[in-house]
Amino acid sequence: MEFDEKLIQWQPFFTTVAAVSATLVGLLFVSLSLNRERISAESNRELMRLARRSFSDFLLVLMLALFFLIPRQGQLALSLELLAISAFRLRWMSLQIIHAMKHEHKPGNMAAVREYVLPVLSVIGIIGAAIGIYFYGIIAVYYFVVPVIAVMLTRASWNAWLLLVLERD
Repeated sequence: MEFDEKLIQWQPFFTTVAAVSATLVGLLFVSLSLNRERISAESNRELMRLARRSFSDFLLVLMLALFFLIPRQGQLALSLELLAISAFRLRWMSLQIIHAMKHEHKPGNMAAVREYVLPVLSVIGIIGAAIGIYFYGIIAVYYFVVPVIAVMLTRASWNAWLLLVLERD
């Protein structure tokens, strides 16, 4: 069975992931819109960081799912798309880390894992998926793409939850 035929078997999974991500982005958008002044206040920088991270994670998962739903693109095209989104994500994360360092943001241990370690591992996973898909085919989806999606959805959902429960000024 060819790569494209095997990828068709994954379409229900990626369709569901895309729908879930798009729904969660919409809900987050509505939630943030209702509390815009509070979240965008200078005294609540942490809330804005959480909102930004949640949006970026949900959108990354949505883009990944959409890439896998493009019909008959082949291994090379999909690998290049994954590498491109990894490059954009690395640039965005670098800018966020530099910005946080300039503003002396020092997260605790678990927050550091959530803010820095998991995103970096996710990008490494996407790069691994790109290389794996190019050289080995669909098997890379099992070992790289599914765990990345799980981590990103969990992280984004956790950050969205923290937006609701963190004390605000």
